[in-house]
Amino acid sequence: VLDDISFEEPRGSIYGIAGDNGAGKSTLLKILASVLRRDQGQITFQGLSLDNRKYWRGLTGYVPQDLALDDRLRVRDTLAFWASARGFSKTEKERILTLASQDPLIADFLDKTIRECSGGMARRVSLIVGLLGDPSLLLLDEPFAGADHDSRLLMMGRLRQLKGLGRTIMISSHEDQVLDQLCDRILYLKDGRLQP
Repeated sequence: VLDDISFEEPRGSIYGIAGDNGAGKSTLLKILASVLRRDQGQITFQGLSLDNRKYWRGLTGYVPQDLALDDRLRVRDTLAFWASARGFSKTEKERILTLASQDPLIADFLDKTIRECSGGMARRVSLIVGLLGDPSLLLLDEPFAGADHDSRLLMMGRLRQLKGLGRTIMISSHEDQVLDQLCDRILYLKDGRLQP
């Protein structure tokens, strides 16, 4: 349960959410992604209230800690599946796959199945899925868990690029060192409350 949480994020920033297991990090991201409903309070981003759920979901990209990737599908088919699930047209899906074939995060293993991918590769695929639709607000729950060093560096580089393009990014992690390297500000949660 989250209690009395209030903060502001400027555009083009990377925010970390730190705290022990059970502190409320994932719950906060799920509420911001409109996956869970809040009991009270107001959430706005770029002047838009979370109450407008359909439009809000168009602004946000959310990558849960365990994104359901079908391990039988190739990476390219996974991207096509998620693009379809998000309502992209055939032309838009083709464009996504063309861009993916040139993307250093995943180009080298587009034809591998998810089962054949390492943990770091699967994390990279999850990040690309979260970026479908070019969201203004990107919400990442433990995005580096199980990722190897090279995957972490590539993903961190992409997140810095997105920040430079004015995207706002929120990352939950129990890895303080990663948050220190990447984030402009870190919010600490304990027992569902922000700590000073």
